[in-house]
Amino acid sequence: MAGRDPSPLARDGVHEKVLEYLKARPRGECLDIPTGLGALARVLHDMGFKVSCCDIDPSQFLAEGLTVETGDLNGRIPYDDGQFDYVCFLEAIEHTENPYNAVRELARVLKPGGILILSTPNYLNIERRLKFLITGFFTRPMSRETFLGSCQGKTYGMHLSPIGYTLIRFALEHAGFTIREITYDKKKHKQAFLKPLVWMIRFYTHLWSKRKQEQYWLSETTSSAILEGGNTLIIFAEKTGLQTT
Repeated sequence: MAGRDPSPLARDGVHEKVLEYLKARPRGECLDIPTGLGALARVLHDMGFKVSCCDIDPSQFLAEGLTVETGDLNGRIPYDDGQFDYVCFLEAIEHTENPYNAVRELARVLKPGGILILSTPNYLNIERRLKFLITGFFTRPMSRETFLGSCQGKTYGMHLSPIGYTLIRFALEHAGFTIREITYDKKKHKQAFLKPLVWMIRFYTHLWSKRKQEQYWLSETTSSAILEGGNTLIIFAEKTGLQTT
């Protein structure tokens, strides 16, 4: 087994925000999926959580003292209904072939009142909106050569489902979640140069009718956490209801 402190695969600031949130919460059972090298799971275990680790590729797992199970969120993962108090689902939904199934599975294994912590690239910040205007896509195109090289021919290494906040919110609500908090990894200081665009968007949408503003969820999509947020969006959602068929 390798060293005791595997490095996080998420961007700087993601694990820190997640751990800051969880340190004030009651200890309980937590699922870390996909666990990757096991960096977050290792810290959560040391904080007193009972941690289960799961990944589509468990061969990369390095956290001593913990075990990992194989699971694919495009199907059914190997856990009971209502087993966990918390699920950490970091840097993953964009890698799934079926993000809606993934969210439903996580709702299934969470207890009523359980908390899902989800992180994903923030495709709706001002920088990515501008890149989309110029390029026409949210994530870099990938050639077959790049796919076979950097992703080693494994589709889960790609951003297969680069979905933004609005579709994620729909998927969560459809599965019985209520979003409680939104934050981001670290502020992108270079986005300060795009501040005039932020002001223009907010001024323009402020002229819309209240009904139109509500219809497009502008209070959320033009908020500081999303429009001016960092590379990564972090969502804390509570399982409050039953899944919708």
